[in-house]
Amino acid sequence: MRLLKRLVRDSLPQPAYDALRRVVHRRRLSRAPTMAVDTAPLPRAVDVSLPEMLWGDGIADDWERAKTSMAEVFVEEPIKHGIDPESRRAIYHLIRRFQPRSLLEIGTNLGASTLSGAMAMREYRNGGFPRLVTVDLFDVNNPATAEAKRYHILTPPREMLARLDCADMVEFAVARSTDYLSGRGREFDFILLDHTPSADIAYRDIALAIGALRPGGQLLLHSYFPGGKPLGTGERVNPGFYLAVRRLRREGVGLEALSLPKEGKSSLALLVRV
Repeated sequence: MRLLKRLVRDSLPQPAYDALRRVVHRRRLSRAPTMAVDTAPLPRAVDVSLPEMLWGDGIADDWERAKTSMAEVFVEEPIKHGIDPESRRAIYHLIRRFQPRSLLEIGTNLGASTLSGAMAMREYRNGGFPRLVTVDLFDVNNPATAEAKRYHILTPPREMLARLDCADMVEFAVARSTDYLSGRGREFDFILLDHTPSADIAYRDIALAIGALRPGGQLLLHSYFPGGKPLGTGERVNPGFYLAVRRLRREGVGLEALSLPKEGKSSLALLVRV
């Protein structure tokens, strides 16, 4: 199946492939059962000022130091599967701003966003011991797995975290996103959905993640493309989160995805209630 998808992707022009992908996502989303969603834990849209959150409070200098430290352990690969540098900076700023005591990341992958989150939490861990849980479908710390080889994971994230003095704050879990989120109470102050799910899974994961947030918590989406359109020329688009948010709004759920202002390319969006 993976080979067939690759053949279709490589044989079609990008616009045609994106159009086909949207059709498949919409079909799968239409079959997903309706979820009950209580947006009360989310921040109110009127209380959110993204420029202030991302560039205020003198965090920029700390980010430059953190970025330098991370560059010593995280090697960029020619084939990029990790989160982009602009998004890493935004994640660091948001976590420093909100200082969550418990943070959940769905989608560890190479560990780039995990490192950014842990480095931000390291700055305030003396005020209490923060906890970061990162979840993926496979054991990202075992380079021998087929998935690790496919995603070019050369250095296990746990090893990089140890070299940055952050490993003691981070817990790794192997599970499907929906399975991990199901049945959880108000457990986390900050949740980053950092995977690229199909629209039906994105719909369920957003609903479940809101249910796992403590009051006043933040829910950040990666790979959110407004209008389901690319942010740059030739960029591949996963419309899952966009279509999921659109369906929730059509169902009367009072939420909105605020795309983060960016100095470079970033497909992050913060969910707020309206």
